[in-house]
Amino acid sequence: MNVLIVDDEISAIEAVSKGIRWDMLGFENVYTATSVQEAILRFSEISMDILLSDIEMPRGSGLELLQWVNEHYPNVKCIFMTCHAEFHYLQKAMRLGGVDYILKPLDFSKVELVLKETIEKIRTERILKENSNSWVQNKKAVVKQFWKDFFLGEISPNRDSLKNYFHQKRLDIKLEGKYLPVLIVTKKWMDLYSKDDQKLLQYGLRNITEELFTFPEAEREVIAFSDTSILVMLQITGCSEEQDLYTQIENCCRQSIDTAKRYIKGIISCYIGVKDTIYEMPSVIESLQEMDFNNVIHQPSVSFLNQANYGEERLVYSDTPIGQWREWLQEGLYSKVWNEIRDRLTPHEPKNNINRDFLRLFARDFYYLIFGFASDRSIFVNELLNDEQSNKLLEKATESLDGLLQWVTHAIELMQYFDKANANRDNSVERTKMYIHQHLSEEISMEQIARNVHLNADYLTRIFKKEIGVSISKYMINKRMEKARDLLIHTDKSIGEIAMLVGYYNYSSFNRVFTKETGKSPQEFKNSNKSGFSAKQSDFEIL
Repeated sequence: MNVLIVDDEISAIEAVSKGIRWDMLGFENVYTATSVQEAILRFSEISMDILLSDIEMPRGSGLELLQWVNEHYPNVKCIFMTCHAEFHYLQKAMRLGGVDYILKPLDFSKVELVLKETIEKIRTERILKENSNSWVQNKKAVVKQFWKDFFLGEISPNRDSLKNYFHQKRLDIKLEGKYLPVLIVTKKWMDLYSKDDQKLLQYGLRNITEELFTFPEAEREVIAFSDTSILVMLQITGCSEEQDLYTQIENCCRQSIDTAKRYIKGIISCYIGVKDTIYEMPSVIESLQEMDFNNVIHQPSVSFLNQANYGEERLVYSDTPIGQWREWLQEGLYSKVWNEIRDRLTPHEPKNNINRDFLRLFARDFYYLIFGFASDRSIFVNELLNDEQSNKLLEKATESLDGLLQWVTHAIELMQYFDKANANRDNSVERTKMYIHQHLSEEISMEQIARNVHLNADYLTRIFKKEIGVSISKYMINKRMEKARDLLIHTDKSIGEIAMLVGYYNYSSFNRVFTKETGKSPQEFKNSNKSGFSAKQSDFEIL
């Protein structure tokens, strides 16, 4: 027996290598790798029996490695090592797929027990393989690959192409048989999971689906269709009533929904296709994907393709009263706008009649409302909604009803906050002037000034110039030069000292600005005003 240990931390590899009694378990060689790429290289050099891998690694996850191993070395057994204790309920689901799951920090006695059980599985499978045709053992992997190739368009859906493919691969898939697909899609996770965690949970869901979708009169293949979806392909072999078959499938879907919600904290929707020939399956799958695309209500559901658009009244989009909402925002009635929008998006009728087109049109009109709000306050929209969170929410606004409601809520909160922060904006100019007067001796930036009055810098610049007639930077220069002239006339301070007192720590910069503003250099100005100052002093002394 050969085992490959994969972990990006060398200390973790050493701990496992030394902590397990490999000889007693019957292992001949223990190999190691610190990345997915190095592990793949090891597989090309040596025949492995067991893969003991960490899940989260910086240059490729253990799940990606597992996928590669399943495609190239399907007989290798995988054992994952991870810190995610909250996923203990997935252990059974993982085992269904031939994968075990061990929590870190490792209890080496438990690891040895799992390794021993895995070795027994390998030996049992080898005995079965020796007593049967190897084709039987690999049939499942070949069939799964066919469906992937078929739906990716690599095999044309015509009789000759399929017949040649089946002949080359020695598949007994019937061309004249009837097939029925079921698409299972994870719409959202109830908890916050990383991408690697989601992949792991999705893998567990696929194994659960393998266990639940079992029918006496239909052969089935369960395929990982995308990162968030599973495809169940049913080949109808019996002759039971069609309605009975649909009832069985619906029951399996509802069991999957309950299991996913309970154990992996996932909200899934199931889409049941129609029974047809293999040639029609690509178009049927495409119709199921379209149903899912327009399912913007991320709640557990079971939908039938043969009932799509029947007995279902779609919510017809009508123009929103943007003008009325804009007036309410001007009056500060934010809650009234939000309540009206909520009532429009969550009518009393079932909500599954809202599709993506409805969300797109509503999001477009709501953006017009934001534009009107910004226009009324002489600001640009990006001054209100240019942060990372706003951009992310906007991207999700047309994908689901929850996403649209979150974006609307966020935007209304920002509008309310803006109005609240600028409730005394008439005083903002005076506060800006006062701040400049108090900090003339400092190097102050536009951002500092804006923060002090709690306004956007661009917005403050516009209202200041409109009120005073000059820009903030020009006003600041004027006040600094005014103070400099006063100090040059009425004090004996050096020009360097005066420059620092008016916020210039570079003499040449002060000299350049002063000369430009007064037409004289600081020294010339001081000399021209010195005699007048002395004469006034003498007159005062005589009096």
